[in-house]
Amino acid sequence: MKKETIKTIIKMTRIKNIYLDLIKFYETKNLKVKKKIIKLFIQFNSYKRRQLNFLIKTLAEIENYKKRKEKERKLVIEKANCNLLLDLLSFGEDFNRSFKDKNNFYQGIKIIKTKFFNLLKKEGLKKIPTKKGDKFNTDVHEAISIQKTKDKKLKGKILFVIESGYKLKNQILKFSKVLVGN
Repeated sequence: MKKETIKTIIKMTRIKNIYLDLIKFYETKNLKVKKKIIKLFIQFNSYKRRQLNFLIKTLAEIENYKKRKEKERKLVIEKANCNLLLDLLSFGEDFNRSFKDKNNFYQGIKIIKTKFFNLLKKEGLKKIPTKKGDKFNTDVHEAISIQKTKDKKLKGKILFVIESGYKLKNQILKFSKVLVGN
């Protein structure tokens, strides 16, 4: 709990005790004492209203902050989506051009592939280096199947890479799918 909250709780407890004492004094017959008690009640109620208004204002500020942060988060996501769509539209245009020229179709597809992987690389995507004969590592590899092998050197090693794995910056995005020797 925050210090301000604890202080507020202590103040409210003290105020409650003062309020109970005031009620006890109010039951007395002395008129001067009653006038003083009424003034104290008025002061107390004014203080209580100020505290309540402060609490309501603070809660409203917290709620507005949450809404503002959610709106900012949505805007960031929308901006990222727009940039991705623009890049994808570029690939669509490249595909259209490669289909129009039947003679250079294969070369067009090759260019699109290069452009696509360069875009992924620019965004921080890296291929996890995996090849036949590497030691199987559960941190970066996913065993799709285990195959018995007669060669003892290939036990616990990768026999075949089915799909490559990828990292986005330093986080594994997709594990390399491999066939492991046993």
